[in-house]
Amino acid sequence: MHYFPQQLDPGLAQAQCMSGMGGMGEFAASVAHEVRQPLAAIALNADAALRWLDHDPPRLDEARAALALVASAGSHASAVLRSVHGLACNVPGSHDHFVADDAVQELLPLLRAPLQRHAIHLETQLAPGRPLLQADPAQFRQVILNLLMNAIEALQGTSDRPRTVLLSSRVDGGVQHFSVADNGAGIAPQAAERLYHALYSSKPDGMGMGLAICRRILDAHGGRLWHAPGAPHGTVFHFTLPAR
Repeated sequence: MHYFPQQLDPGLAQAQCMSGMGGMGEFAASVAHEVRQPLAAIALNADAALRWLDHDPPRLDEARAALALVASAGSHASAVLRSVHGLACNVPGSHDHFVADDAVQELLPLLRAPLQRHAIHLETQLAPGRPLLQADPAQFRQVILNLLMNAIEALQGTSDRPRTVLLSSRVDGGVQHFSVADNGAGIAPQAAERLYHALYSSKPDGMGMGLAICRRILDAHGGRLWHAPGAPHGTVFHFTLPAR
């Protein structure tokens, strides 16, 4: 008699994995939401590279710079896919030590186009001394990108004052505290209670996944996510992560 090691049916393994995200629909929405921004950056910079190459003579330095941004956005999209799959399967991310400022600088090229399109000024005031953050770098970038894109979208209907977003951080003992503040219209009280629910969005074209993913990531790292009204306008999102 021959004995074969028990193997988990691939379909069952996938179903068990997706249960971590609340089902296939939530997983699909998570993937679509998270790769939307890097894919937009890839398309935008690839088009720019083609335009630089069509110049007579070709503008090779500008084309190389645009293609470098394509490569960066592609790497970010790949890291996001791995991260979302890990969240769906309840696989803990890595807990590396890295400088938050460096991770933020890597994201800024992805935000350049929407910031310019909507005339928004982004200011960063990160903790001095380059303190080390203890977290998964890809998932940290996901949280920052989601919160900054939410702030940008919250400002699109603001026309009576300059549009600003402030990303700041400070170190409190063994914790880094981050804040993303916009001076938009703010969040309606009736929407505030459901903001962190998966598949709920206060925006007409929103997927309702960004804040749910952020909270899932931060909970897995032993951090917190919450928000408060801005002064005198807008909203401030706060989150914490362990620091070295």
